[in-house]
Amino acid sequence: MELYVYSSDMVLQGIVEKIASLIWTRRYWTCGEFKLLVPFTEEHSRMLVKNNIIMKTLNYIKLNESGVANVVSALHQLLADFQVYYTNLRGFHWNIKGHGFFVLHEKFESMYDDAAEKVDEIAERILMLGGVPENKFSEYLKVAKIKEVSDVACGSDAVSNILETYGYLIGEERKIIELANEAGDDVTADLMTGYLKEQEKMVWMLVAFSTKGCTDK
Repeated sequence: MELYVYSSDMVLQGIVEKIASLIWTRRYWTCGEFKLLVPFTEEHSRMLVKNNIIMKTLNYIKLNESGVANVVSALHQLLADFQVYYTNLRGFHWNIKGHGFFVLHEKFESMYDDAAEKVDEIAERILMLGGVPENKFSEYLKVAKIKEVSDVACGSDAVSNILETYGYLIGEERKIIELANEAGDDVTADLMTGYLKEQEKMVWMLVAFSTKGCTDK
């Protein structure tokens, strides 16, 4: 469980992650009561001061913490994979050569911009569900199923790698939709459905682009 600590003007002060004990009493018409036991640290002493506000986000979005635990875990995995995918796209954009340069150079740029937006969306969704997104790339590399690639200059090799990556991401996003539906998490399911819609169209376009030749009928 994570507790979000805000100042009286609702500026986030930090997140309490290491909780030894928490007794939380709800009140419908007044502020609730709680007894919180945490390790003594400088960070905790800075955050946990009079007039600050402590919130459990999931209480407000009406989701159960245990129910969304699998969703959060799957989103952590997706975040790591998208971060590696993003850096691969940057490499394709920089290093592409050959007859398809003008088309692919521009296309890879739009694709890595889109991937960067999705990284933010996934990280923010993890936070909304009470998790804390990883930000260290060294940690992403430990768990990501998508592997780093480098020195790819041929357009067909880059497109082939992207199609393989999409195949993996689409499969993982479908799993997240199933987990989200089980947890009653419509927002995460809808987010993943939007990703699928975009990615399936992109797969169609990349396969069409990769077609070696056409036969007139």
